[in-house]
Amino acid sequence: MYLSYYGMKCNPFDKNISTKDAFESEDFANAISRLNYLKEVKGLGLIIGSPGLGKTFLLRYFNESLNKDLYKVIYISPTSLSLFDFYKTIGRELNIEIGNCYKTDLYQNIQNAIIRMVDEQRVSPIFLIDDAHNLTRETLKEFKILFDFKMDSMNYTTVILVGHPLLKTELSKNIYETLKQRIIVNYKFNGLSRDEVKEYVKSRLEISGVTPEIFTPDALNALYSCSKSSPRRLNGLVISSLMIGSQKNSLKIDSEIIMLAKEEIDI
Repeated sequence: MYLSYYGMKCNPFDKNISTKDAFESEDFANAISRLNYLKEVKGLGLIIGSPGLGKTFLLRYFNESLNKDLYKVIYISPTSLSLFDFYKTIGRELNIEIGNCYKTDLYQNIQNAIIRMVDEQRVSPIFLIDDAHNLTRETLKEFKILFDFKMDSMNYTTVILVGHPLLKTELSKNIYETLKQRIIVNYKFNGLSRDEVKEYVKSRLEISGVTPEIFTPDALNALYSCSKSSPRRLNGLVISSLMIGSQKNSLKIDSEIIMLAKEEIDI
């Protein structure tokens, strides 16, 4: 097992890494500052990025940073939900008795529940819509359910849409003009820079109690080139390279081992 071979006390490249050990890349710092702003002013935020750039981890970090006495997080990751199924998902998260109610009734019940939560309980709802590129066109067009309060005179909710670039392409269409005008935060993930890849690997290894010098300079450069700036892909490359290195009884990971790891994870 590569962990024992390299004297690692844990696997710091696992996706379940604690949020307290978050690596604060430029993307992460920029995005979290925008989310913190959005939770204060309320409204709609858009976070866009290719797969594997750390968007869901960002949401997990943001969620865990919130005071649960002041904020109620509703996390939804749609696959192919119809508009009514989307309403029902929100209703269940708000503890609304759904039964056999019609869409218009559920719509009103959701709005009433949000108003009570804010005005009576003094709790602000935050909707985290992950993989929002999977939302149907009908659902996106009806997103006003989360914004139209008191004749559109107040913001009661914070809604964060997180998805792939095709979500932004979809929202650029004229049919979403009303929704686009409500976007307060619009951030696009760019991925890890060359220096950030090196710092990321170094910081992860330090968490595991291992010297960063396991990876040679040429290996770190190869990791940047092969990772395509994606933390998820970088994690896979590092884990695979450590496995190969331990099998080869190599105390150092060089660029040759990185290329072997790349062959293993590429499909």
